[in-house]
Amino acid sequence: MTRIRLATLDDLPGIANVHINSWHTTYKGIVAQEFIDNLTYEWSEERQTSILRSSNKFIYVAEDMSGKIVGFASGGPERNNDPIYKGELYAIYLLEDYQRKGIGRNLLNAVIKHLHTSDINSILILVLEDNIGARSFYESLGGKIVKEGTLDLNGVKYKDIGYGWSDTSSLIS
Repeated sequence: MTRIRLATLDDLPGIANVHINSWHTTYKGIVAQEFIDNLTYEWSEERQTSILRSSNKFIYVAEDMSGKIVGFASGGPERNNDPIYKGELYAIYLLEDYQRKGIGRNLLNAVIKHLHTSDINSILILVLEDNIGARSFYESLGGKIVKEGTLDLNGVKYKDIGYGWSDTSSLIS
């Protein structure tokens, strides 16, 4: 059993732990190992701090029964002023042992509900093309491929896929 709640600055160490450890398990073989090996908890905390300090961005965390943060999702307005997709899921990460248990779905649901409070009822989610697990997850929820682009990580380019929902009402549970 997990609890989903809005994150605070006090959660930064737990969020960074999930973020970095998830990169090590999820992106192994997808992203250059050198990039993964050079990720730091400090880098992650800086990224997440900027989201938490923003007035229109947010992070939800998933806690296990002991209060340990085992996953998080961040969201807010779509970053490139897309005319159709007004909201964006910036990131969603779970520790490997907590994947495929419905927690990701619950985190996504929290993000979508939060966006609805700002009258944002459409969402875009970018995912690396080779992240088959995440792509399958979004497709199982009815996500349609609406964009393709590239992500540059230290000079190495990766293809990313944008999944979109023009009406997220059906995703709310």
